[in-house]
Amino acid sequence: MVTSIASRGRIARSGEVLDLVRRGRATTTSELAEIMGVARSTVTERVDLLVSHGLLVPASIMPARRGRPPTVLTFNARAGLTLAAQLGMSGTRVAVTDFDGTVLWSETVVLDIGHGPDVVLERITSEFGRALAELGQPRDRVHGVGIGLPGKVELATAQRTATGSARSWIDYPVAERLEAAGLGPVFVDQDVNLLALGEHRASWPSVGVFMFLKVGSVIGCGIVIDGKVVRGVAGLAGEIGHTRAPGRDTECACGGRGCLNAVAGGTALARDLAQAGFDAATARDVVRLAQDGVVEAGQAIRAAGRDIGDVLAAAINLLNPGVISVWGYLADAGDQLFAGIQEQIYSSAVHGATHLLRLEPSRLGDDAGIRGAAMTVVEHALLPEAVDRYLLQAHEA
Repeated sequence: MVTSIASRGRIARSGEVLDLVRRGRATTTSELAEIMGVARSTVTERVDLLVSHGLLVPASIMPARRGRPPTVLTFNARAGLTLAAQLGMSGTRVAVTDFDGTVLWSETVVLDIGHGPDVVLERITSEFGRALAELGQPRDRVHGVGIGLPGKVELATAQRTATGSARSWIDYPVAERLEAAGLGPVFVDQDVNLLALGEHRASWPSVGVFMFLKVGSVIGCGIVIDGKVVRGVAGLAGEIGHTRAPGRDTECACGGRGCLNAVAGGTALARDLAQAGFDAATARDVVRLAQDGVVEAGQAIRAAGRDIGDVLAAAINLLNPGVISVWGYLADAGDQLFAGIQEQIYSSAVHGATHLLRLEPSRLGDDAGIRGAAMTVVEHALLPEAVDRYLLQAHEA
């Protein structure tokens, strides 16, 4: 039966049925048959197959004026699992999610990315194994792995400060290394791209131009336009952390001068506060000082917001986004950062571009990157053709 389904053309594919239900375009066999242009009996056959494999669930019965009441179908988000990891410069979040990106298990691991990919990926693989064991889930329920890495400039900087014989992250085959561990297909992207994707899908799916601003130890930006992540020819789109802040000349770790990271990133603020005699070594320390009422820390964060706003203003004029979502350690410090950003973008960007702009804290918070990593896996695993292959392989097994 499955072989004939896979060979009868696009309109007969079970994968298309699942896709229509998952995206909310149809919820009953009648609606599916109308959209696909096939007989209800054909759709019923496909639906029964998807239900038998746990991909669709008959959720409820709709009331009908006459005849047999139609059954409402829903996508079963618990039909499979994804593994996700968001790597930071000094810590990594590892998680297991369902097909909706809901986090079922997570752990934050203190792990310096300067130790190199061999050490870091071995630890991540170990954490994935522990997670599945604690959840009591077999590996064959995993449909793939999503990995978010810091930007290319940060990875290059980490290599210059790497310890011992740590291998370089640049051009390292991260996906191949994890696939060799038997974890399924692996999708690797820059962390801000996954942050932007996760936040957009969950919170702002109808926004045509969306930006996600990461303000932590370093500063980065992910961009989603018409539902697609914008990466650029060399994968460097959104590198505002290495855009020069107007009037600034501080040396940056990348070798440039006046980069936004060098004057407004959390590491830079900690450096300046430490030089002023405060106990600050990291972005977390800066936030702690601000929350404890240290005036200089609050002023530093607001000034950082103004520098960020200066650079953002140019991006706003260029892209005219509807929403800019902000996440990171510095965003946790209260209103100072947002006040500084707003001060500059509303004075420097074109009024028409800011009139309808929404500057919002991330709604997903720490789950944004994990959800983006999970959605990257899911959107590949549940492509109609991928679902058809899965059903065929299950039948042949």
